[in-house]
Amino acid sequence: MVWNPGKPLFGGRYIIDSQLGEGGIGITYLARNQRDELRVIKTLKEEILNHPAWILHRNKLRQDFRDEAVRLAVCHHPHVVQIETIFDEGNLPCMVMEYIKGEDLGQRLRRMGVLSEAEALLYVRQIGDALTLIHSKGLLHRDLKPRNIMIRIDKSEAVLIDFGIAREFIPNVIQRHTAYRTPGFAPPEQYELEAPRGEYIDIYALAATLYNLLTAVVPTNADDRRQNIRLEPPQYFNPKISNRVNQAILRGMDLESTYRPQSVQEWLDLLDADIGYDVASITPTVAIAPGLQSLTPAVVEQPNWQCIHTLKGHSSMVSAIAISPDGQLIASASNDNTIKLWQLGTGKLLRHIGRWCSGHSSMVHSVAFSPHEQLLASGSWDNTIKLWHLNTGRENSTLTGHTNWVNSVVFSPDGQLLASASADCTIKLWHVYTNREIQTFIGHCDPVWSIAFSLDGQLLASASADYTIKLWNVYTGREIQTLTGHSFFVNCIAFSSDGQLLASGSADCTLKLWHVHTGREIHTLTGHSNSVWSVAFSPDAQLIASGSWDNTIKLWHVDTGRQIATLIGHSNYVRSVAFSPDGQTLVSGSDDDTIKIWQCG
Repeated sequence: MVWNPGKPLFGGRYIIDSQLGEGGIGITYLARNQRDELRVIKTLKEEILNHPAWILHRNKLRQDFRDEAVRLAVCHHPHVVQIETIFDEGNLPCMVMEYIKGEDLGQRLRRMGVLSEAEALLYVRQIGDALTLIHSKGLLHRDLKPRNIMIRIDKSEAVLIDFGIAREFIPNVIQRHTAYRTPGFAPPEQYELEAPRGEYIDIYALAATLYNLLTAVVPTNADDRRQNIRLEPPQYFNPKISNRVNQAILRGMDLESTYRPQSVQEWLDLLDADIGYDVASITPTVAIAPGLQSLTPAVVEQPNWQCIHTLKGHSSMVSAIAISPDGQLIASASNDNTIKLWQLGTGKLLRHIGRWCSGHSSMVHSVAFSPHEQLLASGSWDNTIKLWHLNTGRENSTLTGHTNWVNSVVFSPDGQLLASASADCTIKLWHVYTNREIQTFIGHCDPVWSIAFSLDGQLLASASADYTIKLWNVYTGREIQTLTGHSFFVNCIAFSSDGQLLASGSADCTLKLWHVHTGREIHTLTGHSNSVWSVAFSPDAQLIASGSWDNTIKLWHVDTGRQIATLIGHSNYVRSVAFSPDGQTLVSGSDDDTIKIWQCG
């Protein structure tokens, strides 16, 4: 039954003026209070409560309705619709809310086509501020979308409405919530009855709302995205969108909740972040992804790098080098099947590792220092990985499981895990203290040459002879995305210290720079005349060093992609480069059997 105009409610305190609208189980009315002020009254549909399918559940429906009212009542905020009172009219629970004269953002979008970036950001920041309060009360809205945001007619003020599916949450605890969702705005977690819950659920929807306001396009829904249907960046539909906003939206809509900002404020901060690259300053040898807008980078003077030491001691090519976290030691791996430890400051040889029966039986292709423990890992073409005590040079353990060459080894930032990449096309994850194989990542169809952990340890990147780069979730082993663009083997890969960028080097003689969270190619760096075999970011993420089979090392400015120096001195292929922790020293290993230490003058 529908209430007609003039019907009194709550003992005559409210008089029905007209029906405003209805949904699946609810109906809303415009009413006037005793002071003749307009109010909105929301209640349940009587036919729903009396329907045979709902009779057994109607008490729960009533209770859920009242709970929505109570949740709203504790959220006093200028950008949250305010509750005036709650009452029962017969068997129907009712809530009385302020009347917001205006239009919802869905209506505004249909009327205007798209919103300007400034207007959209104004509303999104207001709703973001409201969400911060809502989340502090232990609530998730769970249905953010333009239709649930009202704009007051007399001012540029957004108000969040409709808390019908709002629920309490305990951060990151697996909870059972009704799997209600609005496709395009709901994150993948809302497609599951039981999943960890956190602010990142509403962050996804808020980012999707901004996407919709700036493009008039409903984003690809999360379920389709999980089936590898691409989410086009918002700049694809509206090139006027700034790069920082484009990137913030994509970060907020990451399918992996752990890769989204974990608080609304953290995501709002991205909207003001200076993300971008100066297209005008890039030299003709640098290709930049279409649609990227940019900011002016700092001017970087060309540094004066000089070779201060040449270390000799290996009897065959130096395949890999690594610098210890404290900046005191260099480890070098060689085709002579050995590992050597050197003092970085003086170039003095300190220790031989693996010369006798405990050593590798084939070329040592990779070495890595543990971040905290006195351990060194080595990967060899004898298909094994070895862990060594740095103080004694003695073997700690041998890890077996790969069926072909081990090309790369790397410790996780916390030192608990070791990842290995192999010519058997797999990546394996090992627990350092138990030597147990935890997981095998399968996806590449050719040898994996290089791997790298992100700074937070949650992401693993791999570079392969199948011409691709893959990004993996360390904890689930799931492939997140595949980056394509190189036209030949991808030999090396490195993350920037802030985890935002990825650099790759290829046998196509180029380096590429990628945005980690969007997978977008930013720069292609050209200048080497042979295969690029090693890349490294400086600790401040301002420079990239690359070692090549053209016997040179090149330094590049990250923001512009400009080549700023070429280091010449090796007489054969440069296989490996690494920066010291202070960024003032660069070490390189070569097929000329030497290691060179370079310093910035």
